[in-house]
Amino acid sequence: MFNSPSPPRPASSLPKAPPPGSVPQPKRDAVPLETVPDWNNIGLFTAGIALGAILGATVALLWAPASGDETRDRIGRRVRKLRSNDDIWDELAEELELAATESEEEAEEEEMNAALKT
Repeated sequence: MFNSPSPPRPASSLPKAPPPGSVPQPKRDAVPLETVPDWNNIGLFTAGIALGAILGATVALLWAPASGDETRDRIGRRVRKLRSNDDIWDELAEELELAATESEEEAEEEEMNAALKT
């Protein structure tokens, strides 16, 4: 069906190894070659990071749901809440004591009402 005018390929498509001595080899006494950084690619990468940071900050400012003062105030309140987490346990203990006192008072009232009815 597909007739190819080119000659058939050999079974192995792997490249042949070059004959010995055709590839330059480092001398045994020589210091290995130093690698030189590619400053063009490093500069391009750094410029990309800087541009991304600038664009991200710009988009964040444009899409911000509140003004800067409001946002700083919200952040400050959250930080103060996080700092005062120890106070939360104190508040919880007070609420539990209050609830226990209220339930005791309700139980006493029910007993008095039951005693009065009989």
